[in-house]
Amino acid sequence: MKTLNTEQGFAQSFSAQKWCWKAVVIAVVGAQLALSSPAVAEGDNGSGVLRFNRAEYMKATATGQKKAKPTIKGDLCFNASEKKIEFRSGKGDPAFTIKYEAIKSLLYEQANKPRYTEAVLISPLFLLAHSKKHFLTIQYTDPAGAGQFVIVHLDKKNAQEAIAAAESQTGKAVERVEEK
Repeated sequence: MKTLNTEQGFAQSFSAQKWCWKAVVIAVVGAQLALSSPAVAEGDNGSGVLRFNRAEYMKATATGQKKAKPTIKGDLCFNASEKKIEFRSGKGDPAFTIKYEAIKSLLYEQANKPRYTEAVLISPLFLLAHSKKHFLTIQYTDPAGAGQFVIVHLDKKNAQEAIAAAESQTGKAVERVEEK
């Protein structure tokens, strides 16, 4: 009888050990895949353009609503040689272009939101984890002299680099607002 219990204990510890190794391998492969995808692609054939991919341009209304129309997915680009910020859609067309000297202020917002959908579908523990969204608001004057603004939803993988590039390229300080 003792031999049988020892064999069962060995089999259980072996399966637990096997499960741990599988988890480690999956974590390592996932980390390598996450680190191998470039968050920032620099330069268009050496032209000095900083490009931040996986961004979304959120067209705002005059009343200040963030989501008035569907977002445009694309790249936020800082062109050092022409001194302008552009948002290029997936097709490469610029959705907006702002000269550095027209920029009045830059605002970075980080908003936290509970993960209700994941909590309902997967586990209630997801209520403890919050998703973070990163927004860059650029306030500027248009050629007619009227005040305008654009809101760009940044990807979490390159949000901090985009904010640093905005400060260094434009020469303006970025005001930071982070919700807790």
